[in-house]
Order: sequence, then C-alpha cells, then structure tokens
Amino acid sequence: MKKDYYEVLGVERTASSDQIKRAYREMAKKHHPDMNPENKKEAEEKFKEVSEAYEVLMDPQKRRLYDQHGHEGVSQTFRGGGFSWDDFHHFDDLQDILGNIFGGSIFGDIFGGSAGQRTREPSRRGGDIHVILTVTLEEIVGSVKKKFTVDRYEVCHDCGGHGGHDLKPCPQCKGAGRVQTQSRSIFGTFTSVTTCPQCNGKGRVPQKPCTTCGTLGRIRRARKIEISVPQGIAHGQYIVLRGEGHFGLGGKGNILVEFEERPHQYYERRGYDLYIRMLVPYSTLISGGSVQIPGLNGKTTDMVKIPKGSSAPEIVRSRGRGMPRPGGGHGDLYVELDLLPLTKKDKGVNKVIEELKKYEGEATPKKRRNV
Repeated sequence: MKKDYYEVLGVERTASSDQIKRAYREMAKKHHPDMNPENKKEAEEKFKEVSEAYEVLMDPQKRRLYDQHGHEGVSQTFRGGGFSWDDFHHFDDLQDILGNIFGGSIFGDIFGGSAGQRTREPSRRGGDIHVILTVTLEEIVGSVKKKFTVDRYEVCHDCGGHGGHDLKPCPQCKGAGRVQTQSRSIFGTFTSVTTCPQCNGKGRVPQKPCTTCGTLGRIRRARKIEISVPQGIAHGQYIVLRGEGHFGLGGKGNILVEFEERPHQYYERRGYDLYIRMLVPYSTLISGGSVQIPGLNGKTTDMVKIPKGSSAPEIVRSRGRGMPRPGGGHGDLYVELDLLPLTKKDKGVNKVIEELKKYEGEATPKKRRNV
C-alpha cells in the first residue's frame, strides 16, 4: 500500500510550497543513489518515492485531486496510470538541489540506463487542464451532451512543433539532445548528463525560425469540447479526457473534467437515492391515493402512491426510482410526507372540521420504538 505523500516528505497537510521544497531538498540529498553506494537499489526506490510525492504536492491541481480523492485521484494524471520519471516536471529543482554536491545534474541509472549510454532526456508531455463543469440533476439523469471551452497550447501546424524549418543536427550535442561531462568530488568520479542548452534537448535545430509560433513549436487557441455527462455522476467526481490537454514534445496532456452538481429546487440527492418533501392533504393521508411529484429524465410530472392511513411526518419509499447507478440499476426515491395546511377558511370548512373532531379522539403521547 502506498504511503501518504505528506508522510513521505514529513510535512503537514497544510504545508506551503516553500516548506514542501525544503523537505524535498533534504530527502533528495539523503536518498540519492550516489550517496548510498552500499544500498543503491533501495535508495533508488526511496528517491523515486519522494520525487513522486514532490511532483504531486508542488502541482496545485494534482495536490487538490490528491487531497480530495487520494492516490486514485492523481493516478489518472500519470501517463501510464502510475508515476514514472517521464511524469516528473522538476528536473531544474533537482539540478539546484544536487548541483552543489555533484557539480552538475547527476541522474545516472535511476532515469533508465547509465548516464554514458542514455542519449536523450525524455521530452516533456504537455500540461493537463482542469475544468469544473456545472451540471443539473436532469442533465445527470438524461446523460445529455455539454460543451465547454478550453484555452490550450496546440502544435504549430506551420512547423510541425519544431519551432522552425530546415532542421539540422545540433552542432553542440551532435543530435543526442544531451551533453555529458565528468566531475570529481569527495564521493568519486561522476558522469553528469544535462540537457543540451543549444537545442533544449530536441537534438535538431531549425535553420529558419517559424514566424507563426515564434520558434515555440506551439500556439495557443480556444477550443470547444463536447462530452456526454456520465449517468449517475456525483458532485466532486471527474473524468479524464486523454490527449485533449496542452501539446508538448513528449505528447499531449489531458483534460480533467470535475463535475459540480447544481442544487435542485425540489430534490435532495444522497448518493444514488433521491429525497423530496411533499405537502399532502389530510384526506389523501387518511384514504390513500396518488400524488404528482416533479419528474426527471424529460418527464414533467410523475406519480407516487400514498398508502391508506399514512401520517405526517412519514417517509414513503419507492424502490428503483432514484438516480441511475454507473454499473446498472437505480437508487430509491424517498417521499417525505408533510401535512398540507388548509388555505380556504369559510363556514363550510369549519363545519367539516367540527364534524371531524367527533372521530379524531384526544391527543395522546406516542411511545418510542426502542422502549
């Protein structure tokens, strides 16, 4: 079972970004594999664990999802469903943290292959986009289509994301995308592999800069996205639209659509059950009958049967008439009965009330069920 990210870094859940960074600084130094030559494998695993926690807690969007839904909430933000070094966006922080010890960025085996063999740093995937979509109870029941607009980076179709035309191998890294140096310290000789500063890890440089994107390789555009609201989706739940986020050289990010359910004027939702309060005439409570309630799923009205001899307050349960469940079936509908007060007062009504008193009897205390 995975440890709590806050526990991994040894910080409180209310920790600020600066506190999280300070904690990661100490943990990264302590668990870097080159600092633990006698226990390198275990150090690699621990180093990756603290880096995963840092990646999530330093990203406001990922941290919010983790605080709300735990590890399951952020697993969808990783490309493989679980954290890998391709999901890590803080290599610059690592360089700042470890540079004064190793004289450069020392990543070695922990990022897949030895530093001398690895030829290119993985290109970063485009960022994710978080959208909060407000939906009504009717839209959830009916699984309607909804549109929303996102402002995202897309690949520049003029240069294909390269930032220019007439691409040639980078003269500094010879197309590798990385440059390699060696340094010595009290810990021994280490190989330092860093991103090529001339081509930014691309391995090729354009001879003619793109005038459309200004050498960035991507442009920002507003796009309309249409989705079907999942039946039975609840407030705070979300879906992931893979590949619909920002463009990056390592692939496109995702869109995380979080659903915000608008309160209904009549119904209260509790899980997959629905509750509605109805003011019912006394004659219907005594004699039984059916009452009209507001309908969902395209219906203007619906009918609920009131058993003969009902009282108020009382709850009538109607099975299978609640919210649709994702795996099939429905929750239940609960109608909370309350007495409809008389609004018309005349001599005829007063006469009926006086006549009714003959049959009602006197007020009496009601015994508790658990006595």
